[in-house]
Amino acid sequence: MLRWSIATVCMGGSLEGKMAAAAKAGFRAVEIFENDLTFFNGKARDARQMARDLGLEIVALQPMRDFEAMPEPIRARNFERAARKFDVMHELGARLLCLCSNVSEEAINEPARAAEDLAELADRARHYGFSIGYEALAWGRHVRDWMAAWEIVRTADRPNLGIVLDSFHACVRGNAIEPMSMIPADRIALVQVADAPAIQMDPLSLSRHYRCYPGQGDYPIVDYLDAITRAGYRGPVSLEIFNDQFRGASPNAIALDGRRSLSALGEALNETRVARGEQPLTDLPALPPAPNVKRIDFIEFAISDVDRTAFVQLIEGLGFVCAGRHRSKDVDLYRQGKIDFVVNREREGFAHSFNILHGPSICAIALRVDSVKAALERADAFAAPNYLGRIGPNEALIPAVCGVEGSLLYLLDAGAPSHWREDFEPSGDAHGADALNEIDHLSNVVRRSEFLTWSLFYKTVLGFRSEAAVEIADPHGAFYSRSLRSANGAVRIPLNISDGGATGVSRFIDAFGGAGYQQIALSTDDIFAFVARARARGVAFLSISDNYYDDLAARFDLEPALLSDMRKLGILYDRVKDGEFFQIYTQTFKDRFFFEIVQRRNYDLFGAANTPVRLAAQARVQDEAAQVRLNIDF
Repeated sequence: MLRWSIATVCMGGSLEGKMAAAAKAGFRAVEIFENDLTFFNGKARDARQMARDLGLEIVALQPMRDFEAMPEPIRARNFERAARKFDVMHELGARLLCLCSNVSEEAINEPARAAEDLAELADRARHYGFSIGYEALAWGRHVRDWMAAWEIVRTADRPNLGIVLDSFHACVRGNAIEPMSMIPADRIALVQVADAPAIQMDPLSLSRHYRCYPGQGDYPIVDYLDAITRAGYRGPVSLEIFNDQFRGASPNAIALDGRRSLSALGEALNETRVARGEQPLTDLPALPPAPNVKRIDFIEFAISDVDRTAFVQLIEGLGFVCAGRHRSKDVDLYRQGKIDFVVNREREGFAHSFNILHGPSICAIALRVDSVKAALERADAFAAPNYLGRIGPNEALIPAVCGVEGSLLYLLDAGAPSHWREDFEPSGDAHGADALNEIDHLSNVVRRSEFLTWSLFYKTVLGFRSEAAVEIADPHGAFYSRSLRSANGAVRIPLNISDGGATGVSRFIDAFGGAGYQQIALSTDDIFAFVARARARGVAFLSISDNYYDDLAARFDLEPALLSDMRKLGILYDRVKDGEFFQIYTQTFKDRFFFEIVQRRNYDLFGAANTPVRLAAQARVQDEAAQVRLNIDF
């Protein structure tokens, strides 16, 4: 049967920590990377006992390098090296030795010679009850494609010699995948899976630094595993990831990500089979369906008494009115159009703790889903922690899933009444203004090491779909963004990361004390009228350079009056085909978050062309503030 496995090379730390993390994440099989065993402060038999205590099967020792088709006396030494590895395997309890195609300049370009060496190695391994798996490295000296490796294995013709199929090596070289379905299942020694971004880079560098889990990159991993399972393969499917960020992160988090990625891969594989009219693989447990996230119902802000006045002035300047006061807590409801803001100033509880850690911030958002029960079951299946906080008498109970940096994702049934609103006594204009319509999108700023983790979280737990990442210049470094959208496209959350110690992303993480929501985009039907009113109420928007509008005039055929209004109000513009986009940003509140106001006309993107303008304007404000503080200090 198919068994999910993970290679210890995927994680950082000690062998003990890696194996414990794999077991905790739910793996029952591991590949032992030879370096991990070399650096292990114990014997191979100790590692075997540790695996047994953790309930882990050691499916392979890997890799043996530069073995086949070598001249004498290297060839003789290689067989001596193999004999020592067999001794280690015996103590370790591993039955498979993975052998990579030769990369040595001394390797002889004779496939028949390579087959002879593999046949002899397999014969020697059979005396121990071991098997050999041969894998084509994409940068191998003479064997770079799985087809060439398979021809050598087929020629050697030994029952305990098979091919190791690795998705990275096949995909990075553009090898055909469908013919894998024709390989006899008993000749596939091991299946390894690794994804990667579709970037132009030599295969070795890409492999050593940028591999990622299935679903985190751009390779057709589902098609790959589909072809192999159609061949009849039912053995270990093992993650083998080389990634600098993975090695620097918590092994528990990386192992959990790996388990989530494989669960989602199995789900997608069975969906492919069912769509083709075939039965799903019973080896793979059925998962609760991904929730259909309909919309964002409300945003909850954690605000202290110190920041209360300034924050309320900001959102009232944007047209929000207090529509209700909580019956038992120091919490207010502000409303405008279809947008609800919950302003939580409690001095105990979750929001208070979140504010202590991060300052004024978004501590939670509420998502309308087709079924809360199914969404929680899905979260449990992917090991996403649930949350139920303290409630008062007769208060609505809203379950939640833990999101970025411990923030909460409340879950509400799409077809159910908004019972949570009954916790508020109506106050003032219960309906609010209507200049702003709805929440357009929110952005998460995350640490670079968390980018793939949270992308995978949104895709697996919430059923979001990811879009291609974009790279944008920041005045102090580089800025990267990948948007994730709910299945219906109504909920959009770009994930933003950066390189550089003084970028806008880095400054947010420093001020916030971690990852979080930085941008709240709200839509309007008339951005010009809205901005004029908001400026009159004292809202401070980012100041945009005149040079930007001179450039707009050169790039687009705009009416002079329209360009003049944008220049006067500080509104940004983009056009793609027949779609137009207008946007403006408030100044950042307490170095944490800011509001974006957008107006769309047949435009579905995020105005990425204007992001460098926004970043430069924000950097200018922050630099000026830093200079003022410096002058005060002196």
